[in-house]
Parts: sequence; structure tokens; C-alpha cells
Amino acid sequence: MPLTIAPRVLAYDGNRDLIRDDNGVPLMKPRDPLPEVLAGNPDHTRALIDACPHAWTYRAGVISFDKDDHPTEEQQQTVMDAFDELAFAGLNRDQVDMLWVRHSHEGRVELHFCTPRMELTSGKSLNIAPPGYQKAMDGLRDMLNKEHGWADPQDPARSLDIKQLPEKKHRAQGRKDIQDWLEDLIVAGRISSRPDMIEVLEGAGFELPRQGKTYLTVKDPDSDTRWRLKGDIFHADWTREKTAQRAAEREHRTDAPGSERLAARSLSDLRDEYRAS
Repeated sequence: MPLTIAPRVLAYDGNRDLIRDDNGVPLMKPRDPLPEVLAGNPDHTRALIDACPHAWTYRAGVISFDKDDHPTEEQQQTVMDAFDELAFAGLNRDQVDMLWVRHSHEGRVELHFCTPRMELTSGKSLNIAPPGYQKAMDGLRDMLNKEHGWADPQDPARSLDIKQLPEKKHRAQGRKDIQDWLEDLIVAGRISSRPDMIEVLEGAGFELPRQGKTYLTVKDPDSDTRWRLKGDIFHADWTREKTAQRAAEREHRTDAPGSERLAARSLSDLRDEYRAS
């Protein structure tokens, strides 16, 4: 069962690398505020998961709000109810078990859920995310974001050229130096695509042990220090022209709630689309 209610968790930096002490021991950090159980019983859910006879024993996930969303208690309950209604469509409450836990220690509201992959009256396997489920989930997300003016994670105007990641001071400075240097070369016209960027980095003596679709891992062979560079300019399909176009879009962006992607859609249309899914 995921550690949705644990008061302490492993400490990671912004690259999802474990933070360790001088002896290499992973550090723990407290959750402050502590997790809050909003629905369900952790002990009961854990017992059902332990008793589940199937290969996959539980399904877990999180509904994460933007730091500027500030959903009320009533709105959070509405979101959980809507998710449950979709996930357990056609089933009664005595046929399923759902644990909801709120995290707020990262400065935003996160609603974590965990459910045994088992229909309780028959013991048969129950998958709340069957093939094709994403369309309905996306429809629910868009409908709620439109209705409440919450941040749209799919809004192109919200993407960043570079993501700033929290980490230890010496690592952060090294990352900043690399990113500032690359940005200067982009402005100067020496880098126009990710292949150009890779060529420049390797020419400067860096190694690139990983080249993901949305990131580059850069290694200094002298110190063996690695940095995962994340943000739009490190995507495989990035070009200098795309950055210029996005900057122009941001310049003309309005201050209306929601997003440009959803601005052209009416709430009634989004509701109809969700119901049809």
C-alpha cells in the first residue's frame, strides 16, 4: 500500500534523486502538515489489499491542484465524489473500498487515493483504469477546471522553457550555470534544436548518459556530478522557433481564469463531452 498516510517520507531533490547524508544514508523528511484522511479507513484498506488474491492488488494515484487553485473543502469533496462516480460506475458503495488522503505539505492540495483491485462481494478483479479510461478522466478534469477556473495542466501557455528544481546549493549552482550558458547560446543563434544542444554539450566535455523525450541528463566526467535538465528547451522536438512562438503567445495571454485551451469551450459543451465519454 502506498505511503499515503506516513508522517515521514524519503527526501528527494527536484530530479527525484534521493538526498543522502555524508555517509550515503538516505535522509527522511517530515510531512508538515501531516496527511489527513478524508474518506475510508487506512487499516481496512490495507487489510483488503493484503487479502487480494490477484496479481495486481491495488490502484493508487493523486489529483493535484495548482498552488494558486485553493479549492474549498466543499469543492474537494465534489472532486472526490465525481472521481468515485466515474471510477466505480455501475457499482454500489458496499462493492468497493476507497481511501482518500489529503496532502498539503508541498504548498498545494493533493488528494491521494488508494483502492483494492477487487470487487468486494465477489472477490473478482476490479480495474478502475481499463483501456481507454484516460478520455473520460481527461473530460472530467477539463469540466471541473473550467467550472472552477482552476489551472489547466494542458495549457501550452503554462509550459516553461526551463524548470527550476529544488536541490542542494552546490548542485543548484552547477545546474544554473549550464542552463544560463545554453540560454546564451540559444539567444546568440548557435543552438536552434536539441541536436545542436547535444553537440555543444559534448563539445564542451560533458557526457549525456540519458536523453529522454522530455529531458537531458548531463554528466561532468571530472566530478561525476549529474544534472537532469528539464523544461521545454530540453524536449526532443524543441526548436528555437517554437520558443519564439510561445513567447509571443504569452505576451498576448489574457488574465481570464482557466486557460486559453479551455477558453473557447463552453462549460455545457465540456459537460456533454464528459457524459458522452
